[in-house]
Amino acid sequence: MKNTQFIDELSSRTKQIKSYICVGLDSDFEKLPEIVKKNNSLEKAIYIFNKAIIDATSDITSVYKLNNSFYAGYGIAGLKALQKTNKYIKKNYPEIKIIADCKRSEMKRSAELVAKEIYDELLFDAFTVTPWFGFDTLEPFQSYQGKAVFVLCHDSNPSAGEVQDIKLANGQFLYEHVTELVCQRWNKSGNVLMECPLTYPKVLKKIVKLTPSDQFFLIAGLGAQGGDISDLVVLKKHNFVVNASRSVIFASSNKDFDQKSRDTVIDYNQQISHLFTN
Repeated sequence: MKNTQFIDELSSRTKQIKSYICVGLDSDFEKLPEIVKKNNSLEKAIYIFNKAIIDATSDITSVYKLNNSFYAGYGIAGLKALQKTNKYIKKNYPEIKIIADCKRSEMKRSAELVAKEIYDELLFDAFTVTPWFGFDTLEPFQSYQGKAVFVLCHDSNPSAGEVQDIKLANGQFLYEHVTELVCQRWNKSGNVLMECPLTYPKVLKKIVKLTPSDQFFLIAGLGAQGGDISDLVVLKKHNFVVNASRSVIFASSNKDFDQKSRDTVIDYNQQISHLFTN
């Protein structure tokens, strides 16, 4: 049974507000502005910071993505801040989807419990998974209506190629094989999407060539990781969002941090719009 609500609604939002930006709320407590941390608990400081960023960018952001490690790494207080953040988005901006960047892979009953954790308890609409367990890790998630998973086809970090650029016996790179699995076998339901790197433009171009036009991409690596916006041109005929985290949320450490985050998102959107109209 088709389950395309997530991709339909996210694609519609990117077109409606003319924004391809996914704001990554990787709100590392150590990096928060002092004005936010002062006289506040860790849980409250992270939540106040996230709320300010969300309020400043909600009308120009397609989707939010939270890296769970920046919350779970601080224990219960961090996870409470994450859950409060997601509840705030759901209550005040229900039209905006939320992605968990958690890179999970499990199977059978444990995968069912991951789905319960991510979708039901933490209130995410989608999350990232590694492909190494095969379809077993995806099957339990496909029955959740309106939800989705993003398979990591190739990561954006510098050493990703040590594994993902390995050539197979048939001459394919490993990431090409993963791409074909997603497009030809795993995405029958319409809610198995792909995460790909802006930091490897040649890899991104190859992946795009292997995918149908209705495949949705989450692109990683814009901003602090050094991805070049001009390399998004290969996605002109596809639906996608591109994530930016540190370059947006930590654009300023002063009391104007929320406005500076908004300015950065506007600038990114203008650059992408210019790229696609020339």
